[in-house]
Amino acid sequence: MADYVKVPKEIFEPLAELVKIGLFRDEKDALVRILQEQAKNKIHYYKGKIGKMKKKYKVDFQEFKKTIEERKGEEIFEEWDDFIQWESYEKGLKYWTNIEEAIKGKVK
Repeated sequence: MADYVKVPKEIFEPLAELVKIGLFRDEKDALVRILQEQAKNKIHYYKGKIGKMKKKYKVDFQEFKKTIEERKGEEIFEEWDDFIQWESYEKGLKYWTNIEEAIKGKVK
């Protein structure tokens, strides 16, 4: 992977301006810190959504998944809808947690 990427002028200029006014050391610092903040916000969002599901069903996702998959007979559509939604929250949390960790590993 290359150390540098092309950044369009319309994106670079606002970053440069943020550096000029002293919010960031340089453009790389600006990008890294903005991405860190985005990851932090997304993690907070997904943890909140997951917490609501845990509270609603009084189990964690793996237990809920097992219950849904092992149920015989009539399906409960609300639970299936919640399962699909909860699974997406879990995937989102994992994705943004991995992004956060990757940034931590690269920042010097």
